[in-house]
Amino acid sequence: MTLCKRLGASLSLALAGLFASVSAAADNCYILVHGHGTEGHVKQRTNSQGQLEQPALDYWSEAYFDKYRGSDFIEQLRINGGNYGVVGYNSTDEGEMPYWHDGTAGEIARQIIDIRSGKGDGYQHENQCKADDTFWVIAHSQGATQMMYLAGNAVPGSPYYNRAYNQFDSNTITESNKVCTGKWFWKKCKTETKTRNIAGLDDRYAVNVDFDKAITGIAAIFTTGGAITGTEGVDRLCNGSWIESLINDLFIGRECAAVRYLQTNDVYAVRNYVGTNLAAPVYTIGGYAGFPGIESASSLLLGGEDDGYINLASQMNCSGSAKRNLYSNLKEYKTFLGIAYGSATFSCDNDHKGTARSYNLASIYTDHDAQRNGGIMSPDYTGIPNGLNCGTGKNSAGRIAACTQ
Repeated sequence: MTLCKRLGASLSLALAGLFASVSAAADNCYILVHGHGTEGHVKQRTNSQGQLEQPALDYWSEAYFDKYRGSDFIEQLRINGGNYGVVGYNSTDEGEMPYWHDGTAGEIARQIIDIRSGKGDGYQHENQCKADDTFWVIAHSQGATQMMYLAGNAVPGSPYYNRAYNQFDSNTITESNKVCTGKWFWKKCKTETKTRNIAGLDDRYAVNVDFDKAITGIAAIFTTGGAITGTEGVDRLCNGSWIESLINDLFIGRECAAVRYLQTNDVYAVRNYVGTNLAAPVYTIGGYAGFPGIESASSLLLGGEDDGYINLASQMNCSGSAKRNLYSNLKEYKTFLGIAYGSATFSCDNDHKGTARSYNLASIYTDHDAQRNGGIMSPDYTGIPNGLNCGTGKNSAGRIAACTQ
């Protein structure tokens, strides 16, 4: 069944053409790509209580907040059946591997190829994917950044076509400038040399990986709570004031080196590392609820609506700044004393995305934790430009399940 059939006759012919046509006889296979802070490179282990742990699989049901315990994203996703495969990679702070690294992008691509070939994902669970399934990718948080890099470099002519990199930071440039102090004959000059990062990767560290094979034929990529254009929280962590450092120490606990590649500036934004097209369409779901309780302080580091970690403009892959003062309806307004007025000055519709083949799905009142574990079953939502109506009133898992039937 095609995705456009499920959306019904109200879907325009132009939009319908964006979706891949799939066989009515095929089962769905949902490929899940986790976010930051997970030992996804560890397939399985036994903890001190003798319980099996599979970090990349457990990611989709673990909960930081007690109120979300017992929820299971995958269970909700498979309400109508279907198979699934789990991708795991090292996204820990200690690993410090950016989204272009062979240990992240390369590993994800290789595992997707295995899952799509019917080899299974290597985790202990039922409903493994088959080679003749219809494949959909679901990515949360950093996983969305990863998938944008893969999809954006799986098309011939892309800047890093079929290449991951064993490179831990972007390229650098060294500049020398003459600096003078004083006046007249007391004037003193010296040459200062500074090195700064620029967008780009060095092919000396390139590793060939078949992104094309991994992504071509994927029906669609869904992102939820995606750090597609980074997060202002990392900007402030890496370049902020002592107050912002204190908030990080108390509520977030990250080191800049561990997440530097999730800054929102042009040096690190993934849209500057991809080509003019994506090998699969991307549909974005954004959350605009802060974390429960005292943890809501993390939103103090973020402009516009956010899900506690990621600015809404970044989650929705809007063009321009990820730090836009974007409202939950994906529009930006002039404000007076913090109150919006007048007509929108910007609308994050499908024509104002940071990359090609990126489309709005939904903006829902949920936080970053609940987006990965399904902890809020029926969140409030706001109507958005070009939003899709499949699964209206449901959470990310429910909406994706409805949109793929």
